[in-house]
Amino acid sequence: MRRVLSVVLIAATGLMAVSCSGSGSTASTTSTSIAQPVQSGTIAVSSVDNNFRPQDITVTLGSSVVWTNDGRAEHNIVPSGPTPFHADKESFPPGSSYTWEATELGTFPYFCSIHGTATAGMYGSVTVVAP
Repeated sequence: MRRVLSVVLIAATGLMAVSCSGSGSTASTTSTSIAQPVQSGTIAVSSVDNNFRPQDITVTLGSSVVWTNDGRAEHNIVPSGPTPFHADKESFPPGSSYTWEATELGTFPYFCSIHGTATAGMYGSVTVVAP
C-alpha cells in the first residue's frame, strides 16, 4: 500500500510541475505615468478637506497658482523640497485664497502641515517649465 501511495505522489508531483510550467515566455509589465498638461495664466488649486485638487500641476514660467480653501478647516502651504519655494503661507481660513507667482523653473513640492506631512496626507507639487 505504501508503495502505491509513493508512486501516486510522485506521479502527481510530476503532473503539477508540467502543468505549472509556462511556454518559456515571460510577461513583462511596463509602468507609464500620465503626463500632466502644461497650463499657463492663472491656475486654480482647491484646498478641500484633506487634499489638494489637482494634487500635482505643471505651469509655465510667469503663471500664477491660486490655492482656494474650499473646505471647512484652515489650511496652509509649506514648501517641502530642497529648492526654495518662496511660498510659505501660515494658514488661510475657509473661503479665502493664497496666490503664488511662478518666477523660477523647477519642481516645487509642498504640503499642508495642518493635515499632513511632506509624504502623506495633504501634499502636492508645482512643476514650472519654460513657456
